[in-house]
Amino acid sequence: MTDPVEATQTALYQTLSAALSVSVYDRVPKGAAKPYVVIERSDASPDDPVASRRDIRFFYLSIWSEYPGQKEIIGIQAQIDAALHNARPAMTSGRWVNSKVIRKSTQRDIDGETFMGQVTVEVRTEH
Repeated sequence: MTDPVEATQTALYQTLSAALSVSVYDRVPKGAAKPYVVIERSDASPDDPVASRRDIRFFYLSIWSEYPGQKEIIGIQAQIDAALHNARPAMTSGRWVNSKVIRKSTQRDIDGETFMGQVTVEVRTEH
């Protein structure tokens, strides 16, 4: 079976889009209204190359908000956690074995007005 990286990202996008109250992007269109979530990047490494074809994938999500404070970011992080922690969405190729949210953070952007949050999701896939 081929590497299911595209199927994994599609399942991630579909799961987040269905569960979140904000838009989810892989590439943010010009003029997009905040708040929104961006799938910024992903990394993968073998999980158990001897016994099976499993990978550990890390997806790095960013949340952008103009709300005056961190409250909106924290609420969206909670929605992401509820949607993805211990999730097993269906994929068109390969199998999503398990996932967990392993990191959440918030910070003020350099402009001093915009707030940004990050969520790191660990996904185990099999192919």
